[in-house]
Amino acid sequence: MTAVRKVLLADPDVESVRTLTKALRQRGYQVHYAADGSRALELAVLRHPDVVLFDEACPLLTPAVFTQILGSNPRTEDIPVVRTGASPAPEGAVQDVLQKPFQLGEVLARIEEVLSRAPSAQLPEAQELEGSLGQLPLPDLLQMLKLNRRSGRLELSRAGEQGAVVVAEGRPVDASLGTVQGEKALFRLLCWTDGTFAFLPGAPPSVARIARGMDDALLEGMRQADEVRRLEGLLPTWKARLLAVPGPRPPLDEVSTSLLETLREVHTLGELVDRDSRPDAAVLEAVAQLLARGLVHVTESEVPADSGPLLAAAEVHALRARLLRSRPGSRSRVATVLVCSQGAERTRRFLSQLPQLQAGPEEAAALEGGFGTVGRLELGESLRLDVCVLPASDAARPLWRPFSGCAVGVLVLDAEEETLALALSLAWQRRLRVVCALPDVPPALAAAPSGATAIPVGADTALRALLAAPERRADAGPDGLPPAA
Repeated sequence: MTAVRKVLLADPDVESVRTLTKALRQRGYQVHYAADGSRALELAVLRHPDVVLFDEACPLLTPAVFTQILGSNPRTEDIPVVRTGASPAPEGAVQDVLQKPFQLGEVLARIEEVLSRAPSAQLPEAQELEGSLGQLPLPDLLQMLKLNRRSGRLELSRAGEQGAVVVAEGRPVDASLGTVQGEKALFRLLCWTDGTFAFLPGAPPSVARIARGMDDALLEGMRQADEVRRLEGLLPTWKARLLAVPGPRPPLDEVSTSLLETLREVHTLGELVDRDSRPDAAVLEAVAQLLARGLVHVTESEVPADSGPLLAAAEVHALRARLLRSRPGSRSRVATVLVCSQGAERTRRFLSQLPQLQAGPEEAAALEGGFGTVGRLELGESLRLDVCVLPASDAARPLWRPFSGCAVGVLVLDAEEETLALALSLAWQRRLRVVCALPDVPPALAAAPSGATAIPVGADTALRALLAAPERRADAGPDGLPPAA
């Protein structure tokens, strides 16, 4: 399968873009568009185009700075950039340059030439098939592997979860998802509707955990998914803590007997399902019957009390008023919290404490790339919270101000020098409150204009400290920088 090639056009000249977009789409390209450098950078991180045409007239970022930022990010360093514009190419230029006004044939030929020598065009067969499950659902992808009798490993990723399906001549022979393996893992993976995939051809394994053919596996997977959805409505939450009730037991089937033995000690429903090698539907069916017959009960400490919304209605109203005061004339219904941290894993662990936070494939890509919105949370009354990260390198400084326009606060997750420099700059540019998820406030942040607070425990507590805190007045120095000492 040949993947659809993606072209990003960064150009404020709408007419020029419209003509070029039509020609590219007629030739099978997928086209993305950005009117300025900041949006182009965001799309480059999220969409990972095969080539970028970046016009010198783009506001906010120059072609050189844009190329420098892409090159400093492992996720985007391999994306070729072609500079476009009316200026002639400088002598000895290392960048590809296309001069305006465009000759359509020349542009298309140059794109083909750049793609033919780009690393993505020379990938070995082991990486020849990759993409998004949102565009190519997993059942369709597996059917394609079956029709082509492919052998290899299909690696899947979704919001921090990693799974895999191993096929041999178009038949599924194994699958894994965390600690779960075999058919159980395959049936869970077939429920994924988003995420990314990469197929790595290779020799089939000598041992097979799955004995079904592809069609049989797909049909059974759909049946299992329907059954699990039905049973979830009859059961407590996956975090429910279950325990067997002491006393005599009536004759039971093998699955129920095994579960009762396990439930001599307390286990959550999720733990119980994960540790049993049988398909989820069979385990959940047995649990539902045991609960209905009074042989298993939910312990008193089981169901954690619902923590409720992050903010009360009055606090949401106050936050909206605060947002509108900071941007007179704006009707924005989005508040932004900027997270400053070195490394995606630290940010991921912090955000995992917020179960209400919504994050899809684009947010996961932004987290890995270190740029963009990494999670969204509905606060109520049509007000949404976006949690965003920005690259902390000096090359990314032009992005800090335009991307902090709706910000209401800064969260600091570590005390690295670049992290603190970014946080302090953001705090001064927008006079934002700073909360540190650290034992103490680093000395470098003592000069934050609206103050800085250390809250070492609880992501929800840290967020509330930013969103529900009373406003403070602070005087900024020239250009949004701290006043000289």
